Amino acid sequence: MVTDRELLGEATTSLKEHQQRVRQRKSLLNAKLKSCLSGKSRIVLEIGCGHGHWLTDFAVTNREVLCVGIDLIGNRIERANRKASRVGLDNVLFLKAEANEFLDQLPVGLKIESVFILFPDPWPKKRHWKKRIMKTGFLDKLSDRCFEGARLHFRTDHRDYFDWATNAVAFAETWNLFSDAHWPFERETVFQSKADAYQSLIAEKRKI
Repeated sequence: MVTDRELLGEATTSLKEHQQRVRQRKSLLNAKLKSCLSGKSRIVLEIGCGHGHWLTDFAVTNREVLCVGIDLIGNRIERANRKASRVGLDNVLFLKAEANEFLDQLPVGLKIESVFILFPDPWPKKRHWKKRIMKTGFLDKLSDRCFEGARLHFRTDHRDYFDWATNAVAFAETWNLFSDAHWPFERETVFQSKADAYQSLIAEKRKI
């Protein structure tokens, strides 16, 4: 029979192992970003880039900017980088990274000029809302790494999530909603092609 002390010991060991894996992951990401972004001062960021179709096409038409796409799923990143390589682009980079960790490890002095979050998981069940990326706390962290006047572009086919995101931006102290701003680049994503309708939101980092 397993005792409470043994269970506690197993839980403590598991927690320590998890914390060690997180530290290693962050350290590797930090080294990767320093290597790839050395000498760079600004980037365009897509969070949840999937297979990289949208950002690759964006990079083709915006050769003067460095584009970075991040996603949690490794095989998506591998396919995205292969696609960019086939096109012959040197201004786009895809990395496996969680958004908060990416912002934490971004080299000092490098700022984000535009952010795109296209059709993220809406996490429709209430118990999962805490997993949604468009939260005020995340928006505040994001703004810390953006230039003044940087724009955030969000698009979803989930109406409730759109309302949630709009409220989150409205309550954030660092962003202003733009009700009539022009969407800067159109390229139909996989999710967009399947959607009956979708909503778009653009916000600008407030000037201090």
